[in-house]
Amino acid sequence: MAQELDLELGLAPHEPWIVKKNITETDLLYGGSVILPKQEFETLIIPQMERGLVENLGHGVEVKVHIVEEGHESDDYTLTLVKCNGSYMLRGGWYDMAKANGYKPNDEIGLMWDK
Repeated sequence: MAQELDLELGLAPHEPWIVKKNITETDLLYGGSVILPKQEFETLIIPQMERGLVENLGHGVEVKVHIVEEGHESDDYTLTLVKCNGSYMLRGGWYDMAKANGYKPNDEIGLMWDK
């Protein structure tokens, strides 16, 4: 017996970002870090990460960040992803990356995990 396959198609623009965050003034302080939305990070990103990376988040793990902005060339950065006091954050290069890309308070960034 043949199975039916129900596909839903739409014309909405592709939205790859599974976690979004509005940049705050605190996120832009010199030498600072950006705190990521905890619930979304734990439910949408952590399950996609390799077990060894997750186990080492307390010590910090090096991650490659690929910046994609409409109308601009893409750039790559190496940052440290760390879990500290129950929060997930990007640091170790975040400030330089934010400055180079001209991020301002209330700018929205989107994140996805690319295995």
